[in-house]
Amino acid sequence: MGNCSVRSICRKALPPWPGGPGTTRGQKSQSVNVDLVPCMEPFPEGLGPLTVRNTRLRSGDMVLLELDAVAGGTVRLDRRLFSRSRALMALEARFDRQGAWTRRQPRPQNGSGGGGSSSSAATPAKDVEATFLDLRISPPHAVNLPVPMCAALGIAPEEEVHFAWVYPVPFEGCQGGESSEQSSPIGKADNLTAEDVSEASGDCLEELDQEDPDVSFLTVGGYIYFRPRVDRGPPEHRHDTRTPLMGARRPRELDLLSARAIRFCPDGALQFSAPRRWEPRWTERLVHQGRFQPITARKWVAAGARYVCWVRPDEPLPDANGRMRNLAHHGGFAFLFHGLQEPDTDERDRYFAVVAEPDLTRGEKTPSMGPEGLRRSFSLPFNLMETPRGHATLQLEKLLELARRERWALVRHLLAEYPHFAGARGKGGLTLLHICAERGVMDVELLTSLKELGAVWDAPDDEGRLPEALASRPFRALARDIWGLSPDMFEDPEGWFRYWDRNTNGVLEPEELGQALASAYHCDDIGVQWVRSYVNLHHRAGVDKAALLSERGLLHTLQTSEEFACLRQSRRPPLFLGRGEPLKEADWARLLQLEAHLEQLRAGYGWEAGKPAPRHALPLPLPAPSPEGSADPEERLRTAQGILGFTFEQTRELSGHAWRAGFRIDFAGQEGLDDGGLTKAWAAEIAFALFGDAAIFDTRPIGRFFKPDDVEMLPLDGVMIPSVEIYRWTGRFLAYVLYQRCLVDCRLCPWAFRFLQRASLPRHFFHSRCATPEWGQTPEGEDSMLADLASLDHTVANNLWRVRHEMSDDDLQWLDFTCAGAELEPGGGDKQVSKENRELYVRLFCTYLLKQRCQTHLQAFVTGFFDVVPPRLLHGVHEEGVLRLLVGRAEVSDLQVRDLEALVIPGGLIPTKLRDHPVVRQAAHWFFKAVRESDGTFRSRLLEFWLGVGRLPLAGVVTLRPRPRLQIMVQQDGAKGIKRIGSWPAERLPEGHTCGNELWLALPESYAQLHSKLHLAVENFEAGFALR
Repeated sequence: MGNCSVRSICRKALPPWPGGPGTTRGQKSQSVNVDLVPCMEPFPEGLGPLTVRNTRLRSGDMVLLELDAVAGGTVRLDRRLFSRSRALMALEARFDRQGAWTRRQPRPQNGSGGGGSSSSAATPAKDVEATFLDLRISPPHAVNLPVPMCAALGIAPEEEVHFAWVYPVPFEGCQGGESSEQSSPIGKADNLTAEDVSEASGDCLEELDQEDPDVSFLTVGGYIYFRPRVDRGPPEHRHDTRTPLMGARRPRELDLLSARAIRFCPDGALQFSAPRRWEPRWTERLVHQGRFQPITARKWVAAGARYVCWVRPDEPLPDANGRMRNLAHHGGFAFLFHGLQEPDTDERDRYFAVVAEPDLTRGEKTPSMGPEGLRRSFSLPFNLMETPRGHATLQLEKLLELARRERWALVRHLLAEYPHFAGARGKGGLTLLHICAERGVMDVELLTSLKELGAVWDAPDDEGRLPEALASRPFRALARDIWGLSPDMFEDPEGWFRYWDRNTNGVLEPEELGQALASAYHCDDIGVQWVRSYVNLHHRAGVDKAALLSERGLLHTLQTSEEFACLRQSRRPPLFLGRGEPLKEADWARLLQLEAHLEQLRAGYGWEAGKPAPRHALPLPLPAPSPEGSADPEERLRTAQGILGFTFEQTRELSGHAWRAGFRIDFAGQEGLDDGGLTKAWAAEIAFALFGDAAIFDTRPIGRFFKPDDVEMLPLDGVMIPSVEIYRWTGRFLAYVLYQRCLVDCRLCPWAFRFLQRASLPRHFFHSRCATPEWGQTPEGEDSMLADLASLDHTVANNLWRVRHEMSDDDLQWLDFTCAGAELEPGGGDKQVSKENRELYVRLFCTYLLKQRCQTHLQAFVTGFFDVVPPRLLHGVHEEGVLRLLVGRAEVSDLQVRDLEALVIPGGLIPTKLRDHPVVRQAAHWFFKAVRESDGTFRSRLLEFWLGVGRLPLAGVVTLRPRPRLQIMVQQDGAKGIKRIGSWPAERLPEGHTCGNELWLALPESYAQLHSKLHLAVENFEAGFALR
């Protein structure tokens, strides 16, 4: 509509005061409405009629920042509320682009001090997620709710209730220019034309679902109803016990009863009079109070309106003689068609007064309500009648019983009469939606009506059951679609993926994945943070559909993991479990590449798998190791420490080149060539001596770690040695074990190898004790820092996560800025941890444990390792890849036994010419049958007996070098026959030859004989040698 037509309509506007110019000063306020009749013309000739719809906002969702009886106030919504529906998520994205969020902390409470706690649990902690939406509200007004509404809202009929109009969020380009922080609403929109604003408004809202009540509430406006709380201030105001938080200047949770959006409806209950002229002096008065707000409704903007103000019921405004008179008995809307600082030259400004519905007046003579209560009830923007006490409860139970009997026509009839029953709770907390879910009602029209009338999909009954817990799968799918909710993650994973893939790029980005999982598990605020941290740790690059649905994908993890089983039971599991995460295919490929590079390096020094040590290898005469099996562990440790002492003295001064040239192990009393088996046994003994007790390394929950830097001397086989030398030598030893492709029980914490991997990068991990940490000042950086700490001590990491996100002020006050007696910063012993500084506390705590406490010893370990293995070989390798290669797989699974059998039969059977003979094959199959029927302990002992180490390489049996072989001790007899070798009768025990990874087996007469002899040999052998 053009401006010319608007001006012609404005000239038809009625005088500003109802009742005409002859109204006398002593006239009662009720008489000002005698000529107010509903006007059904389109805007700006008329306004409405309007109806109201329930939103998803409920008690605890709003925080009141400030409220004034004249100027109104500001309420705050937390950004996390926008995950409740897809429509709100789309609106959230729009607000992101428009910069509508407030990123600041709430003002502190009066008298709380700098370190005080917040008064409201609804106010989030200070972190990057503390993002809010601030909305302006009108001055509140008291109303009396009829009994049915009291029952629907769960309040006593005698309680007082207030309502206010909530202004929408102004969009950039279609707003009047003022922000929620400005008291004088004067802004850039004063220079925009009506056409400019209309076009901008259309661009802002074209992508949003305006049919959604929540979107409409935030983009057009709506009403809120709440219980007043008296903020008792100075003594002179304490007599006014009906003032609802007036003068509040601190955040307080709003006791919200209902939030309702408006919508045009021809038979809507909220009707308005014909337009009346709005006087300029009223504009000046209300602009000074900050009452006018920019318009976002496209219909109003297109007609040229720029600003709107809700005029509260019976608001006093000056007449032409300066006398204060009540303008609109039931309230109304005032519209400005120009900028706030521009005059109304065309007399286009107008207001529309609310007209009470005719049937509301039927309760005028009801004694229990009284004339004053009736007057205030007219301010409700919906049509309700007062009913006898207890009537609503009886009607609700009647409705629920009809639903149980599946009398759906009668259910619809009662819902039309009592629409607030759609979400009301009956006996046991049951709602109509619970019964529909239990009965499997596939009625789209009925369910849609329930949703429109405010039925809450996730409302629990008294036993905590949600409607979806009672429903069949088809009902859940239908209801979720109607309510605009995510499909069920486990029943429809592909639909769930599509729903949360907002940008349709085929990947759930970390933010999308975090919101999706938090919604699926109905997480509270702490649970939401737990899920975000989990995603930051395990899915930093997001998840595509293949990674979700694959055999070992995310969906499998969610169904089988202990953590998410706890989350399903509304329990928060520990975020860090002290175990490594599975390697990805790319990580496996880089580890195999590292092994290939090491093989090339070995070949350059003359080393070949399964062959004797090169001539230039340095002989290491050492004491004999103690027997395994039934040997005394303490005796074995003393023997292993003796071997460590002899080895250390002979190799402590050797260069990295000499270590790569290698050693030839000579155990006392055990003659023979070192074809690799003795080196494996030597490596196992040294690792046992290093990590078998706490003499050299401290004990942590997941392994061993370096002593603090203030420990300068360590005992080694009865001799005190500088700790730096021992740790440098340890680095060389583990590098040599990796170089020789041995497997050892390395119990060093994974953090040492993460540190090693980062030190291999061209830029060093740190250069001084006080270096700036590498972890970013973001939630992702914080989670990465705690993940590093978990690789040292997952218990401490979990505790620090709780300090950061979960602990209350009462808990935090017991902590100070110290760690193990050391101050984390100067004066830390006297500094108390609080919500304001706990982020710093966690960062300093992690930095101290990971970088400062053992810096010198860590650096010595790294230096020693890179003396033997060049750092360039570790580029691109997984941070714990070296550790995984060193320890291999400690458990020998059925799958690995099957892989080993496939590797040996037939390719590894000896004699080669007889490998296909049925007798040889039968003996080999009996052998692996005995292995499959044994437990994990026996399997590990068998590997040690056969291969020299009780574990398999990380990449599986196919990477074993030399290739494992099983020799059945037979020879050819005639053209097709075979016979036992004479020196290998059936009674002879099997023998393991670890140098060549061979196992020799006498031809058994039966499976039982083979099983008995094999167990006897494996359970009683000595390290590296067969039992004869």
